[in-house]
Amino acid sequence: MHRLILSLLIASLAACSHTPSVPLYRQLGGPDGIQDIVGRTLTRVAQHPTAGRTFKGVKMPFLVDSVSKYVCKVADGPCVYEGENMVRAHADLGLQGSEFDVMVSVLREELDRAGVGDAAKNELLRRLAPSRRDMVQR
Repeated sequence: MHRLILSLLIASLAACSHTPSVPLYRQLGGPDGIQDIVGRTLTRVAQHPTAGRTFKGVKMPFLVDSVSKYVCKVADGPCVYEGENMVRAHADLGLQGSEFDVMVSVLREELDRAGVGDAAKNELLRRLAPSRRDMVQR
């Protein structure tokens, strides 16, 4: 009897190790879920008393679409990002570290609101973190 239980336990553990993991972009809700999260994030940041200055005159639908594709690509999704690199895209904004931090904070909140799990949220933020040095100028 003990051998049977042990055999079943080993077999189930082996099966678990071969279960393909869900791609990050799927954990974020796929392209549509990502667009919703990005849209809410950018809308909130655009209304922020200090960080909102960088959104003056920006065509929000275009920005939401572009950033959504970027995030989808970073999350190994099927989206194609054809925008500028992060240095060029943010060169004239004079983006400050505190403004970047507002964006990250709001993004975290929107990921939570969307029900994204902690592991997926942390993985996305880990993948996006290197872009800080390309975006922040002071």
